[in-house]
Amino acid sequence: MASGRQAGEVRGGADGRAGWWDVTGGHVMTSLRYRDHSPHQPRVRRGALRYTDHEWAVIVLVAARVSMRPGAWAQHAAYEAAARLHRGLAHDRSAIDDLIAELRQHRRVLTNIGGNLNDVARAANSTGSIENPVAAETVLRLVSNVVRDGDELIRRIGTELVA
Repeated sequence: MASGRQAGEVRGGADGRAGWWDVTGGHVMTSLRYRDHSPHQPRVRRGALRYTDHEWAVIVLVAARVSMRPGAWAQHAAYEAAARLHRGLAHDRSAIDDLIAELRQHRRVLTNIGGNLNDVARAANSTGSIENPVAAETVLRLVSNVVRDGDELIRRIGTELVA
């Protein structure tokens, strides 16, 4: 271990001092990187950002997960967010709320299907045969529809939130 550092030590605070920022998996991150160089023009210092200790701690943790220096990660994240907004790809809160409502509805339907499936299984277990094949076919059709709707919901999440 380099001079004066001990396992588990976290240095570098909200004051922006250089140092070892995060501990992950029981070891100190030793090779944090900066952002890649711009191929078009050099970057120019354009101001300073201020963070609370909690905000900085979150940035430090997230940056360490991708082996980046906290300031470099914050710059990269800010640019990516601005570029998404500029391209019109901002996350619309109402779209997120709609998708969450659909997921809740999807869960409710799955819960109901589970109850129906238990009824069919209970009857089949007590008699040794399926007494009402129409009910069993109905439950299977419901499962198929819910799986199809789930696939569509996953596609929409990918299109509306991840794209």
